[in-house]
Amino acid sequence: MTENKWLRQVAVFVAYAAAYLLLRPYTNGIWNVIGGLRLSCLLLLPYRYWPALVLAELGPQIYYSTPEQAPFGLAWQIGNSIPAILYAMPVVAWCKRRLGLFPSKRLVRAKALLICVLLTAAVWTAAVVPLLLVVAQPENTAHPYQFHNIQAVLLFLGRYVGILTILPLALAFKLREPQPWRARLKSWTSSQLVHESLILLIPTLAVLFWVNRHVSADIKQITRMVMLLPAAWLTMKHGWRAAAVGTSAAMICIFLDMEPNYEALDVIGTQAFVAFSVTCLFALGIRVTLQNAAEEQERIDAKAAAKVAQQGMYLCELRMRQAAQTLEQISGNLQLTQTRLLNRFKHMLPPIEGQTYYKQMANAQSQVYQLVESMHPTAWRERGLPAALRETIGRSLDEAGIAYRFELHGRGLSQLSPGVHAAIYRLACETVVYVCAKQAWSTITISLRGGLTHGQRWATLRVEGRADDIDALPMHGKLQNQQLAAKLGANNLGAMALRDYARLYDGELHTFTKPGAFRVTALVHDVSQQRTQEPHDGLTSRPAPVELYIR
Repeated sequence: MTENKWLRQVAVFVAYAAAYLLLRPYTNGIWNVIGGLRLSCLLLLPYRYWPALVLAELGPQIYYSTPEQAPFGLAWQIGNSIPAILYAMPVVAWCKRRLGLFPSKRLVRAKALLICVLLTAAVWTAAVVPLLLVVAQPENTAHPYQFHNIQAVLLFLGRYVGILTILPLALAFKLREPQPWRARLKSWTSSQLVHESLILLIPTLAVLFWVNRHVSADIKQITRMVMLLPAAWLTMKHGWRAAAVGTSAAMICIFLDMEPNYEALDVIGTQAFVAFSVTCLFALGIRVTLQNAAEEQERIDAKAAAKVAQQGMYLCELRMRQAAQTLEQISGNLQLTQTRLLNRFKHMLPPIEGQTYYKQMANAQSQVYQLVESMHPTAWRERGLPAALRETIGRSLDEAGIAYRFELHGRGLSQLSPGVHAAIYRLACETVVYVCAKQAWSTITISLRGGLTHGQRWATLRVEGRADDIDALPMHGKLQNQQLAAKLGANNLGAMALRDYARLYDGELHTFTKPGAFRVTALVHDVSQQRTQEPHDGLTSRPAPVELYIR
């Protein structure tokens, strides 16, 4: 265990030293990108690794403070040899403990984070200003250095934008969804943010970077502003992670081509514009992420409610099936008992009265049979959904004097869940009643088709009424329609209710009218077998849980 701890310390030391040496050539007063590396490591690494960070920075700091690298006098060499990461440690520790910077491992308080960034940049600026006041310049210097108050602002902004270049990316890496590396690589390749960054962000910034190198100084200010537009577009669409990626890439393109002129006001203007814009984009990204999280939660709640409703409807269907079976069994027992009683007393009853009892018994049995068929058809229980659509609905329409045709297409209907089978049958019964309520039809056609698309099974139901000769058809009144609804167990739902019923199964319903025909087409999906493949990675704006929030 002790060896593992020392190995981790050595790994942190080597990794930080390598990153420091890699970024050091690109660091200057107007863009202190190493400041972002320092603060990111302090925020994301535990306290036990802080000494390794100090030791890793001490060697390069001493080397770059030698007279050969910076001949600015002994005071400069001593002050500049102190690792700047030491000045930021008390600030970071105070923000973690007093401001609650990290309420949990996957939660960051955005307001405390901004305060930490501002205080750190101010502390580093306050540490370097006294060194600039005691700079000892070599003899025969062509342009002697003189410190001005405006340079303190330039140094503060340089450290601030340097922190914002690295820190948001480090936070996006820390708050990424924990996944195996293969799953993470797959999610990155399918991430919409990654695709849009490769297609839009990087090519646009490359073109603007090339333009910025070949235009006059006045036009450069405009091109630098335009570089932040792709980042703004990604931020409004994907949230704060897009802001981290877009603004970091834009700042790299802006400051890599800027000459470190510490007395030019246009440099300070560019720094101020970039600092203000990036801060606003980061705050906007947090707000967009919160809105996306709320929308995603509403979508999840709606799906959960639809699933509960589907389960409730299927449970009701199971109860109706159980009640139909029980009623059918009781009806058989009653019929047997009544037959025995009538046979026993048939010699004691007049023939006409006996026939009356037999007719009443047969009528009661017929009514019980119709009730059982309306609750849960026998053909459905014994031979499946197609048999119920073909026989039960066909018999009811035949009794109403309407010709009926049933068409079955596609494959995979038998692999749909029982709840979807129940929904299809009830939707077919309600649609038939709805179509028949429009007018009298000579023919009713039901077409059922099943299929599989992107791993999700679906079914389409089409009910069409046709009238070959409207004048020759008998009137179809409200009473006949109520009788048909009673035989099919329908509730006389309207078009809106039928559409809501289809949407409950992630489907849709449409109607079509033409002379002599009326058609209703419904689509339902088997949501229980739906495959959800949503990419979650360290770059896409994962809506829930929300990792950054304003408080």
